[in-house]
Amino acid sequence: MVVVRQTALLLMFWLLPGLLSAVVADELPPLRLTLAPPVDSAAAAGEECAEGHVGHGGGRGNGGPRLESEHRPVSQRTYHLNQYRRGAAIRAYVRRPDGAVFEPELILGASPRLTFATPPGDGPTHGAHNVYLVEEGVEDGVLAVRVAKWITMHHSCRWGHDGKFNPDLINPQQLDTVPFEIVVDDLWSRNFHAAVRSGDNLRITVLSYGAPVAGAEVTLTTEQGWRKTVTSDEQGMARIQLIRDYYPSLWQEFRRSHRGPFEVSARWRTEKTGEFRGEPYGAVSYQITHPWVYSPPEREYSSYASGLLLAATMMIAGGGGVYLYRERRRRPYRGVVFDE
Repeated sequence: MVVVRQTALLLMFWLLPGLLSAVVADELPPLRLTLAPPVDSAAAAGEECAEGHVGHGGGRGNGGPRLESEHRPVSQRTYHLNQYRRGAAIRAYVRRPDGAVFEPELILGASPRLTFATPPGDGPTHGAHNVYLVEEGVEDGVLAVRVAKWITMHHSCRWGHDGKFNPDLINPQQLDTVPFEIVVDDLWSRNFHAAVRSGDNLRITVLSYGAPVAGAEVTLTTEQGWRKTVTSDEQGMARIQLIRDYYPSLWQEFRRSHRGPFEVSARWRTEKTGEFRGEPYGAVSYQITHPWVYSPPEREYSSYASGLLLAATMMIAGGGGVYLYRERRRRPYRGVVFDE
């Protein structure tokens, strides 16, 4: 009995560091890119927290929009990072629609952000830009890799839609040099407008350096807090149906142009060993976030329009019926002459 107890204690002390390192690495909050800087007093003061993270925030910004409008292009793009680990390796990439890849200006410190130019007009900058921010660092024996992905839809209808039939521009792109990535199909239409609607069955692919990842946890979260998690298959594929959670308090407040933000994220852990910047690790933990927007399905406002048309038709038909009925009941005037 004593031998068994001692063996159990030895196993516990042997396994405990690995379990603790797994918890520490997997519980790191995900990276997110936002349009507005996160609201956080410590970040504003440039302070560093106890864990060595800088710039903590909720990722929703200070009330600003979650995504840009593809109808209002700007010449300079700036995205803020919700946090980062001091001492970790941080790099950023932008893949242009023509396939060219460049590194944007990366500014760390109290207000971490990245910025790059998107000149107006047609040509290689017209369409979807994939933006990646990759952070890597060893946490208690685990290489923690966190990725924030953003798609900048640089477009204006006044530029025309010359690339709408070009599959290199309208199909989702990926970057094989990124350690962890998710690619979601059919996010935008051929006119470079956001095309996801509630009820759509999203097809998501999880990749690591361009190769499919099996067994990754893929989660879809809406602004209202609805969440669903599935596991990627052998081809790295996962499917999640986006529910409807846009319910105005009054039907008159329904807006067909309403866009609700949602986020696709993924996590994956592999027991791969190695060394990063001179620090050994016994496993790798991956995370990625990818925001987008969705609109109400067409059948909702088309049925509303059909209802209005039907009501108007019934009112016109009813009014016409009353008019004809009164006309038929009307008696013609007859003059009476008395001859006295």
